[in-house]
Amino acid sequence: MSNIVKLTARNKTALRDRALVALLQGEVIVVAAEHGYFYLCDAFNQIAVNRIHELRGDQPGTAAQVLIGKVTAVSGLATDFDSDWQKVVGAFWPGLLTIQLAPQAALSWDLGDGRALAEFAVRVPERDFLLSLLGKSGPLAAASASIAGQAPNRDMTYIPAMPNEVGLMIDEGVLPEGPASTVLRREKKGGPIVAQRLGAISLEQLQAVLPTIVAHKP
Repeated sequence: MSNIVKLTARNKTALRDRALVALLQGEVIVVAAEHGYFYLCDAFNQIAVNRIHELRGDQPGTAAQVLIGKVTAVSGLATDFDSDWQKVVGAFWPGLLTIQLAPQAALSWDLGDGRALAEFAVRVPERDFLLSLLGKSGPLAAASASIAGQAPNRDMTYIPAMPNEVGLMIDEGVLPEGPASTVLRREKKGGPIVAQRLGAISLEQLQAVLPTIVAHKP
């Protein structure tokens, strides 16, 4: 059975189930997000997470981001998901908004940073198949399926991994070009939410939902 499979309307459910099996077996898979293909694995499988970093050639200490299928999953992962965060994600999830939160101390994961970082990046993506997968899988560690430092791959042809290096590659064709996600974080506890990187969502759009959001000052 080939590890590269074209997604169609007919095989969507069967392919989602096959992807879930691969994740449960500790495999890395490749799935399309909005504007690029991603390496994905079980966020709590450290061997698989390390495999993602190896495939990308990441520098030691690099943390993968986390993808989830619904807002309610955040509460079990973070300690600081307060009403301000809830307003913002209520307006922009699913979508190209990444937020950085403090992880629960009891989480048994290592996203690649040796648990040294005081925060992790998380979002709910807006892509039908990926959302369907996340609805069944739970949190997934994710990183662009490209060499570290390079632009996301919109065409599976150029993904720098051989089919035998990953459990499954789900081909959705050439993805549309588009902006990166906007990244928000708090620079200090109790401080305002800061737009660390402006991308698909502008500062004006953010402030229309939560006026206290401020722009990052380098």
